[in-house]
Amino acid sequence: MNAPKKRPGALWMLFYGRRRRGFPWLLAGVLLAVLVLALLFAIPGGAELSWTFAAVLFGVLMAGALAFAVLAVLRPRRRR
Repeated sequence: MNAPKKRPGALWMLFYGRRRRGFPWLLAGVLLAVLVLALLFAIPGGAELSWTFAAVLFGVLMAGALAFAVLAVLRPRRRR
């Protein structure tokens, strides 16, 4: 008889796949952003300030995307 299949634990998806090396910068950045926004909402008037914060962040992202698009046009990839 076949042995019953072992059920994976609750956190199996965090450790599935190939081993990662280095520091998880994206995870740290997301946690830092959550902490900053939580502290922003904790101060009086912070909820209104979050609109300004979101607008500035959106502007920076749009400017960065535009800069990368111009850079991609001006400097095409090298052929192998």
